[in-house]
Amino acid sequence: MNTYSGEGVNALVCALTDMQNTNIIYAEGKLTKVLQCLAFYGEFKSALAFCNQGFDYALEKSKALSTSGERSVLRLPKHPKALVAFVAHLLLEFDSGSMDLMKFVIDYFPDSSKQGSYLTFIERVITPFKHAIVDFAVNGVAEEPVAIEREVDFAPDGLSQQTEYLIVNMYNTVRECGLDSDERENFCIMIEGFAAALDARDSLMIRAIWLGLKGALQRAKLCAKDIAEIDQQLRLYLVAK
Repeated sequence: MNTYSGEGVNALVCALTDMQNTNIIYAEGKLTKVLQCLAFYGEFKSALAFCNQGFDYALEKSKALSTSGERSVLRLPKHPKALVAFVAHLLLEFDSGSMDLMKFVIDYFPDSSKQGSYLTFIERVITPFKHAIVDFAVNGVAEEPVAIEREVDFAPDGLSQQTEYLIVNMYNTVRECGLDSDERENFCIMIEGFAAALDARDSLMIRAIWLGLKGALQRAKLCAKDIAEIDQQLRLYLVAK
């Protein structure tokens, strides 16, 4: 049983802040210090051990990293436990050299400059990771309650691939529309939730999330063409009538 003192969190936050404020060409050295911090303090070792229970990095990586045309798309796991495990493994790959940090940042977060891409990576990957793992360190880890089991009706394999470009289109449309920032963010969360349901291939979850997302988009007069095409794909794959 590790006693939480706050020292580890302060050290990690400082290391991550240092990583955030550096130039991309020095990022790998700063990343090594972050990983050393995670490996040294007991609260982080406990959190990572908990988050890695039952976690399949290869599977989650195949879900998180995809392409749409010539564009690389990253969808982080939404559950904090899976997010911590995924990003920790990703950082280890950068540190070991099995993945190139600069290439990854530029491919998945394109910007007019390499530093701009890096700052977007920090905002969308490192910051959520920091919040999640610090929460585990401060509040401790606990076994999750056992979910009520039900028989899952799995959607066919091809549905996620056939709708992926449509989801990217919707996401980009929402990001560029004239709604206020909170509304845009809510729509993006709903779209990411729908993508996660498609990845899970749970037909009931797909239908439930799609009904809510479709209605909200229609009320906002957004993505009419993409909505029609997704409706067609869901019927084609016998997920909806």
